[in-house]
Amino acid sequence: MTDQETSPAVKSSKKGLVIGIITLLAIVIAAIAGYFAYTNITQQTAINAKELEQFGYQMVASSRSFESTGELGEKQIPSTFDEGKIPPTQKVIRGLLNDKDTLIQNNEALQQEIESLKARIADLEEYKQLNEHFAPNRLADELNEVERRVKAFLIRSSDAERFSTLQIEIMAAASAAEYKAYITRNRLMLSADQKQQVISDYLPAYAFCVGDGVDIAANSPQEERLLATYFRTDDGSILPQALAQDLSSVVAPCQLAIRTRLDNNSTDTSQG
Repeated sequence: MTDQETSPAVKSSKKGLVIGIITLLAIVIAAIAGYFAYTNITQQTAINAKELEQFGYQMVASSRSFESTGELGEKQIPSTFDEGKIPPTQKVIRGLLNDKDTLIQNNEALQQEIESLKARIADLEEYKQLNEHFAPNRLADELNEVERRVKAFLIRSSDAERFSTLQIEIMAAASAAEYKAYITRNRLMLSADQKQQVISDYLPAYAFCVGDGVDIAANSPQEERLLATYFRTDDGSILPQALAQDLSSVVAPCQLAIRTRLDNNSTDTSQG
């Protein structure tokens, strides 16, 4: 066999050997690369798990410069993350927390406004009741009742026998006028019991005081009728000047006495 006949076979054998070696090296390199890739993936997975575990703590900032008060009165501290580096999920959670704080603050403001409105409504209701109570028609009915009850008391009283029927009318009308002055001066809405107390405990003494004064001030039945009209209407223009002066001089001490007693009674009642 010649060299020319064996040379191609040798070359083919060498070529196959080289290819085999290269293939083996490629397999080894691929295995090594796969190992390192697996190691990196495992490490990254562990890091991600650790970050996920610490997620709740990362939402709390270490700075107290932007503290807010939560619903239960505890301090809530916003995150100090760089906004550009916060994951979308964390941004959503932060937004919800901020919305919660805003809602809590708005709710507190609304509660304060509601309480203020309740107080305002109560004041308006009281004001309405007072206005209705002191409306001319209702007040006139109440004064007529007071005058009627005082007059009935005087008629039954043996101490009032010295007064004429017209003088008793003046005394009852003057008592109703003083009752009006009392409730108007103090803006009072008396209950039935309170009204009865004023009529029975305070107005009779005043009525007798006025009766004694009228007996001195009025010089005729005509002047007595003028006085009765005056006490019912509070129209001083119907009185002659001399009669008005005489009436003022005798009634002023009576008014001072009953007003002092009534005002003292109002103070004691409010304190009690």
